[in-house]
Amino acid sequence: MNRRTMIGAMLCAMLPLATAKGEDMNVHASLSVDARHDKVLVTFRIENRGERRIGLPREIAADTEPARRLFDLREHPGDAPVPYTGRMVKRGPLTLDDYVELAPHSAHTHTIDITHAYAFRPGTHTYVIRYEGNALADVRQLDATAELQTEPVMFSHTQK
Repeated sequence: MNRRTMIGAMLCAMLPLATAKGEDMNVHASLSVDARHDKVLVTFRIENRGERRIGLPREIAADTEPARRLFDLREHPGDAPVPYTGRMVKRGPLTLDDYVELAPHSAHTHTIDITHAYAFRPGTHTYVIRYEGNALADVRQLDATAELQTEPVMFSHTQK
């Protein structure tokens, strides 16, 4: 497999998430990247292994393109951030409608096209991507937020 058609390996990590109330969510979150066919498609997968319904931010669970710098994307080697060039949506405080509910013992997978949202350099280059955001430990409580993050994933992309 050459670099142009390389699919980023999926790296997963078991991430217990602490809520504002000191409780834990039992989730497993990961990213995978498909950088073939002149696109960069990022797939976010999360498994709720806990006993409560949790809330995933709609921007990572359902939106088709980012409305802000959603991912931490960096060049490799060097760790220089790749500038976000996509649309920026100004919004007010989050409400419960801004979250997608995930039932106990279920999983959710969603793919986002970031090809035109970040300033990928011309030619073939290697990048590292990760996600860091918040989730709701209880889908009914906006104040029960917990950090949600994935392990970094390395991938190669050819920008023409």
